[in-house]
Amino acid sequence: MTRLLLADRVKTRQDSFLAPLIPALEQHYETRFVSLPPGPALAEAIAWADIVWLEWCWDHAVWATRNDVLAGRPCVLRLHSIEALQTEHPARVDWSRVDRLVTVGGDIADVIAESFPQAAVARPVIVPNGIDTARFRPGQPDRRRIAWVGHVEPKKNPMLLVQVAHRLRQVDPACSFHVAGALTDLRTARYLHRMIGALGLGDAIRFDGHVPDMPAWYADKGVLLSTSMYESFGLNIGEAMAVGAFPVVHAFPGADRLWPTECLFASIDDAVALIRSAQPNLYREWVADRYGLDRQVQAVLAVLADLPRRT
Repeated sequence: MTRLLLADRVKTRQDSFLAPLIPALEQHYETRFVSLPPGPALAEAIAWADIVWLEWCWDHAVWATRNDVLAGRPCVLRLHSIEALQTEHPARVDWSRVDRLVTVGGDIADVIAESFPQAAVARPVIVPNGIDTARFRPGQPDRRRIAWVGHVEPKKNPMLLVQVAHRLRQVDPACSFHVAGALTDLRTARYLHRMIGALGLGDAIRFDGHVPDMPAWYADKGVLLSTSMYESFGLNIGEAMAVGAFPVVHAFPGADRLWPTECLFASIDDAVALIRSAQPNLYREWVADRYGLDRQVQAVLAVLADLPRRT
């Protein structure tokens, strides 16, 4: 079988965005997953492979494309929003060594085209994330139990969560907010502690930290509130929808190309109105039809099948 290396610089095999794809890829390729920095161990892993998939446009991608370690092997690079918006890595990659650039959404593809036009040589393709509906199965959602998911840090905009919670509790005191995600930024943690106390929300917002079993955690949540300033896709939104949560999504750039426009909000009042009128289970089929894992699998297999055989 053709040997496929999946090199994820940021995450482990268990939490990688590639994890849902690996079982399907293993049916078609001899697959190896590594999470390694630039250096001899990564070079050895690349030397084993016939095809190299670089997950994240990070320092390993810069190193691999600029140090001849690919040695003619076809290479796919999947880029997420953080690399394009917060690093210079895309500017340092030798894109002539990349055969396909994969992004998960149209807006981040536009950012790359505008900010790093040299990447066009890598034949960019959009492959949305896939939602594993066999894993994220229907639950018993309660509209008054509202989920918020992600690392608790500025780019996820938890400050807006506090304001929405305050306004909603004024009109519906039975609502509660449940946060799944680690407190990764001390400045944000101190701010939230202060504001939650000042607004009397101590009994309204619960922080559950890192949650190992997200499908079970979502099961009783009737609403998914996303306050993020930007997402290239927003995987937690789709996963929550698959379980039955109604999406209430801050209208970040490109959100209207990914999620139902009637579920987007710009103001606190709009968010509260959407939560109060939320219909759990309404979008389970919608998300399965558009973003089912099988669609992503087929798209990724098509990308791999279309790679040139370099010499």
